[in-house]
Amino acid sequence: MGYVTYDYYKSIYGEDSMPETDFNRLSWEACRRIDILTLNKLKFAFPINEKDVETVRRCVCKLIEIAGQIEAANKRVSEGQGYVVDESGALRGKTVSSVSSGSESVSYSAKAEQSTLIDAVLSDKVAQERLYQDTAKEYLSFVPDANGVNLLYAGAYPGKREMWK
Repeated sequence: MGYVTYDYYKSIYGEDSMPETDFNRLSWEACRRIDILTLNKLKFAFPINEKDVETVRRCVCKLIEIAGQIEAANKRVSEGQGYVVDESGALRGKTVSSVSSGSESVSYSAKAEQSTLIDAVLSDKVAQERLYQDTAKEYLSFVPDANGVNLLYAGAYPGKREMWK
C-alpha cells in the first residue's frame, strides 16, 4: 500500500526528520487516509504522469509529517504535566509555581512556547482530521488518476461500473 519509501521521505524532509520505525507506522496511516479520500482510486488507477505521481508522493509525505508533529506535540504536552525525565532517565518533578488549597490546584512553571497550527488542533480530534483532509485536498485537487478522473471525484467512476457489481 505504501506510496512512498523512507528514502524518498528523507530526500524531502532531511536525514534527521523522523526515525524509520515512526515513518513505517505513520506512512501506513497517511496512505490509508488518502485511500479513503480518493475512494481507493490509487489502487487501480495510480497516476502515470510524473508530475501527478510526485504530487501524490509529496501529499503522503506531508501527511506523515503532520502526524509526526502531532505525536511530538502530544508527547511534549504529556511531559509537561508536572514531570520531566532527566539525562539519567529518572523522573523529576517540575518547579511548582503556585498551590491552592480547597479544591486543590497546583500550577507548574513552564516557559512559554510559540503556538503553532499543530498546537491549535492538538486537543481536538475533529480539527486534526480536518487538517489532514484540508492538506490532502490542497495537494490532490485537480490531480487525475491514470484514467484521467480527478482523484478527489466522488461520483460513479466512469467506465469502471463493472468493478462495483
